[in-house]
Amino acid sequence: MYSKTSLSASLIGLTLAALTHAGELDKPPLAPNLDYLADGLMNNFPSAGHSIKQWDQGWIPKDCKNEAEEAGHSAADVSTYEVSYEDCNTAWVMCYHKDAGQSFDDFVELFGRVPVAARQYVRHVIALPDSGPHAYNAGGNIAMFAPQPGGLGFEVFMHETGHSLDLLGAYTGGQLSTSQNWLDNYNQDPNVPDPYSQTNQIENVAQNTVVAAYNVQVPGGFGSLEPKWQNIFHQYATVQTWQRESGNLLVPGGQCSHRLTNSETVPIDGSSSRRMARREERAARKALAARKSEKPGVSLGEGIEVIPPKDFHTGKKLVVRGKKPDVSLGKGIQVIPPKDFHTRDICSGKHKY
Repeated sequence: MYSKTSLSASLIGLTLAALTHAGELDKPPLAPNLDYLADGLMNNFPSAGHSIKQWDQGWIPKDCKNEAEEAGHSAADVSTYEVSYEDCNTAWVMCYHKDAGQSFDDFVELFGRVPVAARQYVRHVIALPDSGPHAYNAGGNIAMFAPQPGGLGFEVFMHETGHSLDLLGAYTGGQLSTSQNWLDNYNQDPNVPDPYSQTNQIENVAQNTVVAAYNVQVPGGFGSLEPKWQNIFHQYATVQTWQRESGNLLVPGGQCSHRLTNSETVPIDGSSSRRMARREERAARKALAARKSEKPGVSLGEGIEVIPPKDFHTGKKLVVRGKKPDVSLGKGIQVIPPKDFHTRDICSGKHKY
């Protein structure tokens, strides 16, 4: 059973300013959220068959380790699995924190519903605990935070995968969200899909990817569900055209042809993070020494082309349904002129926001 958690309430993103037309969009939302797409998506995107193999507990992909520790969790509490879907000869390496909330089987089943032509643009799926549901995409790694069982639905996976398609070169025309073609079509519509789409053009493209997927696969399309479908038609139709010209990325079926290389396999106890308690580090070292296991890893299958990596991060922000909050400056406050930049931590190579 899967709950219909709103994308608007589950996640809202702030992306690297260097990547996009950052800044809120001024078109009003067509609907309060995209909940009404959930049933149609679940009923028309079947999950690929799969098998699961768990790694020995002493090892973890570096990206999973980094994301867990940056979220304040110990990597020693994260289990790693190879998930082999029947539509790809290379397994996905997925990571799951013991307190994640939503079950690992749910994540595997939902991720398997993403058409493989799009799914292949995701490196790792990482499930971590937090106080509220949200998700983000960091360089092709999807981090899911679902404290309650069934907290995040298939539409969230489609949204986050939409970021990978846009930012990792899946489209033959380049990055959709910054293209003139996208902006020209956006300007023809009076609305965006929902309030979350107003965040910026990268998030708007990702939300329209969900709508386009519905329109492509669900009988009758988006117009059979939404009377005012024409109000965002040029946006989701542009996503639909670009995905078709790039090999029907949102259509189920076929086999994978491209993959991102997996991040380095590292020992769980190799952390320099101050967030990991010393006793947890000692326990992890002891477990690794006791197992003396061979270093696991997943190489790309025969005939698979490597997707060039790209460093980006879609942030997260929880929103409460209802009236849009007022964040205007107080009386007497002078405005600091904005400047577009980001910094890189020299020691870790990770972006700081």
